[in-house]
This record gives sequence, C-alpha cells and structure tokens, in this order.
Amino acid sequence: MRKAAPLICAAALALTGCLGHGGGDEPSRISGKVATVYTSVPRHGVSLSAADEVLAGERRALAERHGRAGGLRVRLRELPATDDRDHPWDPGLVATNAHRAADDPTAVAYLGELDYGATAVSLPITNKADLLQVSPGDGLTSLVRLPPGRPRAGPERYYPTGRRSFVRVGPSDLDEARALVERLQAFGARRFAVVFDREIYGRELAAQVTTLARGAGITPVAAEEYRGRVDDIPAIVRKLGEARPDAVVELCVAGRGTIPMLVSLGARLPEAPVLASSGILALSELALPPEPERIEAVGPKLEPRRVGEEAMRLVLDAVERGGRDRRRVIAAGLALGRRLAAPRVVLYRPGPDGHFRPLAARFSSR
Repeated sequence: MRKAAPLICAAALALTGCLGHGGGDEPSRISGKVATVYTSVPRHGVSLSAADEVLAGERRALAERHGRAGGLRVRLRELPATDDRDHPWDPGLVATNAHRAADDPTAVAYLGELDYGATAVSLPITNKADLLQVSPGDGLTSLVRLPPGRPRAGPERYYPTGRRSFVRVGPSDLDEARALVERLQAFGARRFAVVFDREIYGRELAAQVTTLARGAGITPVAAEEYRGRVDDIPAIVRKLGEARPDAVVELCVAGRGTIPMLVSLGARLPEAPVLASSGILALSELALPPEPERIEAVGPKLEPRRVGEEAMRLVLDAVERGGRDRRRVIAAGLALGRRLAAPRVVLYRPGPDGHFRPLAARFSSR
C-alpha cells in the first residue's frame, strides 16, 4: 500500500543502490539489435481508464514507426503500478518496475509515472541507470524545480547521477496551482480554506497554492489534511467551516471519500465555491452530487491517449538520435522536451449528467 511522502522519498533513494548497471563512468550502451521501452501504469483503481488510454496511445505511436528507431527494433514492456483498488499507485510496485528496467541491458527508456507523485519513487532508480524517463501525467513540480512554499523539496534528490534525465508531457502541478489562484481571484475570494490528501501530491500542491495565494493578497484561513478515512470528514469540514472561508480549495485524488467530502462541504459552506485540482478528475465516471452548487476543477487539456502518443513519440525520436547510447538518448530527450508546445491547463465544470466537462483552454504554463 502507499506510504507517507517522507517514507516514499527515503525508500526510493535507498533503493537506488541496488542497480545492475549505469552510473559512474561505466559504458551506458545497448548491445544487440533490440531496445526495450518500459511503461509503468496503474492496472487497478481510479486511474485505470486513463491508463488504458495512455497505453493505447503508446502502442499506436510505436506501431506508426513499425517498432523501429535508431537502427534498433523497439519493443514495449508494460508493467503494473497498482495492486490495490483503493490507491492510484503502489510505491513497492513502482520501485520494482523501475528496477526491472534498470537491470535490463536492452532498456533504453522508461515511460512513467502516470499518477500523482509516483515518479518520486522511480526517477532516482532510472536516473542512476542512465535511462531517459518520460512521464505522461505526473505533474509533481519538485521533479524539475523548487516548488513555491517547499524550500527543502528541490529536484536534486531525484537525480543521484547529478544529471537530469526526466521529461514531462503535460502541465506541472505548479501550473495547476497558478490556475487555482486565478480562479480564487475570479470569485473575489479574500479568504480561503484548503483540504489536501496525505501524500506528496497533496502536500506539495497545498504549499504551492497557499504561497501563490498569499502573494496575490488572498489569505489562507484553514488547512486540513485528509488521511483517507471517511469517518474523519465531518470533523475536517467542521474545522474548515469555523474559519468562514470565501472558497474552498480541494487537493485530493478522487476516491471513496470524494462524494462524502463534497456533500459535507455543500451542507456546511453552501455559499463557498469549491475549486479542485486535477486529482478529482482521476475517476472519470465520478458523478458529482447536487451540492456544492458551485464547483470547478482545473486539469490538463490533452486527453490521455494523445498524451501516451506524445510520450512514446518523444522516446522514439530520442532513440533515433541517440541510438544505442543511453546518455545520448537522454540528451536528445531533454532537447526534444524543451521543444514541446507549452502545456495547457483548462477549466472543468459539471455537465448536465454531473460529470466534469472541459471548457476552452484558460491557462498556460509560465
């Protein structure tokens, strides 16, 4: 099962010492005529449908190139990142996936992770193995820069080699934090409350939203952590309500507590709009309750299948340039990543059926 954020990061860094190749001055080349791209995706839980679409996009992009790049036959190996229906990803499985790629002399790249901070586990492992890692969906800001409000959460801890090896397709959590603060301003909120989940995703995003909001003259008046226990929700919402916020920012991954949380917020704070991050969009079949009356979410513009296609195409283009040399593949992948179109964050609102629907693009990364 998932662990708390500090344990996840510590475990990931400890696990990097078990690699079979890479790092130091050792050769980092593929021998033979076959290269393997590993992809780590949820096979259960809230992100299953998105993962299916991402996989379909990756397979399609590989088929378009007839399974070849850089003079090599490229094969795709799919690995499960979940074994529990209650959680978006499992840190033990994610670490195992990264080690499997790191220990494979034919491995040339790693596609992952899809969800909510999971890359914090796999990236130190793949980095030490000189593997290009491309994430189709993990927006964790600290993977590439110091996140606002988290002065000790810089990216250095994810790169034991001292060299960057990660490319993200899509917006970062910082882009979402900026969009949420813009929406707080649009609603005229001067005071807001925030509820966030216990993992690295929620904690880091909460710090960013709070820091950016303060800079915009909006005061955080309450912050509560949701630890996945539905029975705790009435007490959490009561504390939020006692602070009398103008709006509530919800930074949790969708799960069995989502509907009870929204119903409680609607009952306790009927006048306060609820603004959610993309975590609430993880469960595509989620039908929202009638209350709260005003609810919005922000999230990526690209659909999962297109994201999967883009991620695989970037990898294949990098292999075309770098061939058998993993470090050249990384350098090519980083260069290609800098050329990606600016990722877009869009606004989502409920449709007549209660499901979130995207509106026109409103925000872009800066």
